[in-house]
Amino acid sequence: MVLSLHDWNWWLNSDAGLLARIGIGVLVFSALAAWDLARNGRQARRWREYLFLLAAAAAGIAYGAVNDLVTSTISWEFFYVGKGLDAVLGPQTPPAMAALHWEAVKVGMKAAGSAGILAGAIVLLANSASRRRPHLPQLRFRRLAVYLGGIALASAAGGALLGAAGYFGELAWMSDDLREIVRQDLFRPARFQCVYGIHLGSYAGGVLGTVLAAWRIQVERKNKVPD
Repeated sequence: MVLSLHDWNWWLNSDAGLLARIGIGVLVFSALAAWDLARNGRQARRWREYLFLLAAAAAGIAYGAVNDLVTSTISWEFFYVGKGLDAVLGPQTPPAMAALHWEAVKVGMKAAGSAGILAGAIVLLANSASRRRPHLPQLRFRRLAVYLGGIALASAAGGALLGAAGYFGELAWMSDDLREIVRQDLFRPARFQCVYGIHLGSYAGGVLGTVLAAWRIQVERKNKVPD
């Protein structure tokens, strides 16, 4: 069976398709975890890793929801114009704020959920046993959760830093669209650039925080090896 363009669009872009993908992922991970438990008993570790990834995804979703709820309050124009929510909310401006906030929250949850899974996977990879260094002890999952919190803080710090830079007009050079918004004084440009900066900084801070977390996990594991 070949999926049509409509089918692919439903799977990749619709809310129902997103829920279906999440449901399938949960079922697959649950089956793998059950198989690992049945095979290895108390020595099973995979199910804990899957649970950790689920927690990372949930943390990302929560972060994205809060971030976009706040930023859609700062600049509804960023989401209405910049994120294309005009196609969902209709031509009336300003749009109904409750509807705009909800649509913005959904945008944030979709994007940050995937980022959370990616960050969680990198943290697990940094903590995994390897053939080259089988002697390194692995950190407890409670300790790995602390590193996830550090990634979230780095993301928030990056968003705050570039958000302030955007508000004071330091990011207009980054795109022709931003320069034109400032030149024509459209969409409350200080607020628009502020939200642009918060989103850009959140991604940059998250990437930097993830890289640092992976490095610190390796250092911590080496330090646990007795001399």
